[in-house]
Amino acid sequence: MKIAAIVLGLVLTGCSDGTDGGGPCVDLCRVLVAECGYSAFPDMTSCLDGCAFEASEGQDVVGQVACVEDAGCDTFAILECENEFGD
Repeated sequence: MKIAAIVLGLVLTGCSDGTDGGGPCVDLCRVLVAECGYSAFPDMTSCLDGCAFEASEGQDVVGQVACVEDAGCDTFAILECENEFGD
């Protein structure tokens, strides 16, 4: 139950559905879904859900956003970002 509360808190604060235009999960998903069309996330909702879960597990989402932006949609570089900034 505690994990569900943490995930819900992340969704409500930084990892929203994208309608408020902000937060690190929104920034990350905007790059992965809208710019790169990364197939692991077929839509913003699936990306935001995954990001919220990873953030609740200790992932450095802010660091990952910067890394992914620098990766230029290179799948291998994006995977390296996950390895570097994941928990």
